[in-house]
Amino acid sequence: LEHTATGVLLTDVGGSLTLRMPGGREQAVPDSGLVHDPGLAPSWQERSGYVYLDRSTLRALGEDGTLHELRVRFRDTPETPQAIQAAAQALAQTLMREGHEAVELRIPPPRQHPHQRQMTTVLVLLLAFSAMALVLAAVLVANTLAALLARQVREIGVMKTLGASTPQLVGLYILLVALIGLAASVLAVPLGLVGTSLFAAQVGKLLNLAIASALPPAWVFVVQVSAALVVPIVVAAVPLWSACRVTVREAVDRHGGASARLRQRASQWPPVVRSLLRRPSRLVLTVGLLAAGGAMFMTALNVSRSWELTIDKVYQTRHYDVEIRLRGAEPASRTERVAQLPGVRRAEQWGYSTAAFSQPESQAGQIDVSRAYPDRGHGTFAVMAPPPDTRMIDFPVLAGRWLQASDQDAVVLNHGAAAQQAQLKIGDPVVLSIGGRVSRWRLAGIVEEIGAAGVAYVNPEAFAQATGTEGRSRLIRVATDASTPQERVLRMRQAESALESAGADVESVQPLSELRTAMGDHIVILIRALIALASVMAAVGGLGLASTLGISVIERTRELAIMKTLGATRARLIGTVLMEAQVVAWLSAVAALLLSLPLTALLDAVIGGLGFVAPLPFAVAPSAIVAWLLLVTLVSLGAAWLPARRAAGLRIAQALAEV
Repeated sequence: LEHTATGVLLTDVGGSLTLRMPGGREQAVPDSGLVHDPGLAPSWQERSGYVYLDRSTLRALGEDGTLHELRVRFRDTPETPQAIQAAAQALAQTLMREGHEAVELRIPPPRQHPHQRQMTTVLVLLLAFSAMALVLAAVLVANTLAALLARQVREIGVMKTLGASTPQLVGLYILLVALIGLAASVLAVPLGLVGTSLFAAQVGKLLNLAIASALPPAWVFVVQVSAALVVPIVVAAVPLWSACRVTVREAVDRHGGASARLRQRASQWPPVVRSLLRRPSRLVLTVGLLAAGGAMFMTALNVSRSWELTIDKVYQTRHYDVEIRLRGAEPASRTERVAQLPGVRRAEQWGYSTAAFSQPESQAGQIDVSRAYPDRGHGTFAVMAPPPDTRMIDFPVLAGRWLQASDQDAVVLNHGAAAQQAQLKIGDPVVLSIGGRVSRWRLAGIVEEIGAAGVAYVNPEAFAQATGTEGRSRLIRVATDASTPQERVLRMRQAESALESAGADVESVQPLSELRTAMGDHIVILIRALIALASVMAAVGGLGLASTLGISVIERTRELAIMKTLGATRARLIGTVLMEAQVVAWLSAVAALLLSLPLTALLDAVIGGLGFVAPLPFAVAPSAIVAWLLLVTLVSLGAAWLPARRAAGLRIAQALAEV
């Protein structure tokens, strides 16, 4: 067994697995071991089990033991897909000259995992959010430094009185910032290694990869330490220079109040507003920090909602319960029995065949190339021929039109197939190799089909003529009256038994619910990463708010002492600070909501384009707004508690002497 298949097949080493090949008999086969095949997507994501047999077991299951595939690794690995294809074509021609039959070349994208798109999307998000978190953390350092400078204004004046120059003072504080950055990197690097190990292990599980080493290369540590030293200094340079160039008179006379112009303009504003506008730039930074965290948080939940809507399209555009695929095209006299079974509302017989795109200028004798991966799911391309009056599908048309009963050479591609041939336009000729037979079609339309590989749709008469399967079909889609999973399984087994008793070889039976489950498992890593990153951003925003409120209390020490002198109670002072925190939190929530809208649209397009070749539908999750309002309220109250206690505990004499 491939080691990820144990959960899907419900067996393990030492147990047994009941197998039956198409047209063969059931037989219990012992599970003798587990292997790891990193070229396969995990079984629990694809809802498929992978097993490996020897020839004797094949014969015992009713097969003749003949091998059907040749797996090739070239001695000098070609560097480009074109070179690989040329080498494979040459090998195929050699084999055919020696009397062997070669019908298809399968060349998946070189050095790419089946889930390469999903992993690239996650890495892009990680890098983007990490850069934002670094900038926000640097702003937090600037806020912390501003708190320090607010307490040391008089010390700066004294040092200037003793002959210190502005550059000397700036250099002193830059050294302090550098030491903070160095201390942060000492803590961050080992914590980052722990996070890397845990995240890499999770990614390895989700992608079926064995992580050889979670230790990053040396240059990563250099970048981390350099960023910890340089970024805070760059961000703190402007406030440092502004604070250190203060004159001796200004330093001695500063008591943390606002400018005269601002005091005059704000004299009629509520006290909370006046306090917040004491340093407008700092208010903007704090609101920005919280808004960034909130926007990331809401965006993560919005994208999760967008994905749920995408999953819902699986059922909205498909109106069947079970898809039965036969080993070969079977006559209608056999397949029509399914429609007569109890509990079956409708059964449609479709034409089906694997296929490949061919080029009009292809040389005679060239073997058609498929981009399918070894799991036979990713990168595949097929042609389907639904009845003209089909009720089983209802895909949105993105361009052109859907098939009409009178069409003879019209083909409609789903968006996955259209992405493989991006140069095609409506009306262009399309050359397909269907089962080794080349046929020419004209592109009539493109539809959105969520949860499927590349598919081309044609009319059944034209398909039968192109493949020589008149009066036969290979695919049956069945709609039942089942209302529970158990009833659907029963209907599946009844349909399978009816086909086999009629002499048809059943290749696979797939309930539609498995497709929905597989799609959800594919996106789980992305949603988890988004929510984790959003939590980090929210934490940084909360630290920024705590820093701002702490600075505000420090700067207003004398003001708060005077308020106590005039009769302000402990509860009044605590309430003032808490109210300031709530105003900042609510302002940031509004900004976060506005910022999350374009960010959601951007991520929907990026994630959909990279991971699923189609943008996710835009959605705003009301639960995200409510959750962030509650969270930011709790975070702001928690961040304001210590500054509020400090304000309430001030002694008048101590406060007047402190600043």
